[in-house]
Amino acid sequence: MTSAPLPRIAVLLAAHNRRAMTVRALESLRSATDHFDLTVVLLDDASTDGTAEAALAAWPGATVVEGNGACFWNGGMHKAWSYALDLEVDGYLWLNDDVVLDADAMARLSQQWHAQGGAGCPFILVGATHDDAGRLSYGGQRRIPSPVALKFERLPLADKIQAAETFNGNIVIISQATVKRIGINDPGFLHAMGDIDYGLRAKAAGIPILVLPGTLGMCNANAPVLYNRGPLRERWRKMTSHRGIPPKSWWLLTRRYSGIWLPIHFLAPYRKVLF
Repeated sequence: MTSAPLPRIAVLLAAHNRRAMTVRALESLRSATDHFDLTVVLLDDASTDGTAEAALAAWPGATVVEGNGACFWNGGMHKAWSYALDLEVDGYLWLNDDVVLDADAMARLSQQWHAQGGAGCPFILVGATHDDAGRLSYGGQRRIPSPVALKFERLPLADKIQAAETFNGNIVIISQATVKRIGINDPGFLHAMGDIDYGLRAKAAGIPILVLPGTLGMCNANAPVLYNRGPLRERWRKMTSHRGIPPKSWWLLTRRYSGIWLPIHFLAPYRKVLF
């Protein structure tokens, strides 16, 4: 009896000068080959530490797409995904380059993939992550209704599948049917927010976003940035940098989802520079 072919998944990563982390993320994918037929597409954003070469050594056959050094996360993922659209695959795995997958992560994703119906069905699967102390770091998100700010909160860990409104893009599988319906991530977002936007677009299209029980990998959360310390010019620089809340990206997000509260929502985070 011939077994069914494995689902074909393009693994999308964006990296910049994080050689050791990127290799570690790829090595944690090894157990996935029992459950998925993987093609790795890495956007290397002009790394100078040998990230691309090390990634190719860790995963022979990977494709490296070259960035210009200013792609950042969302732009890099958009370039990697744009390349992967020409591949014959059933879905796409977003994998942050600083994630270490749990040994059973891909087996659990595979099980849910088949439960959802595979490539022909629109759905998004999200794996939450824990930090090195075991605390929840990233995962599914839900919106907090508020007239004063566009805010989201992370779903708590659960022992059953949860429906989310959107997600952090650290470990995410997106079926081909989803991409055919809503496309790929918007390059109008510079670094962050592109994952939040993609989830909200999926929700608006009626596509289920399912967060698997527990966590699927380790990923330390980014340290919070304090915007009310130091000279005013330095505070503003931090706030508007790609690691902060760049105005063009934030305007795009608030314009899409804030409705009549747009002016208040857009201005809200920039008050932190003053207070």
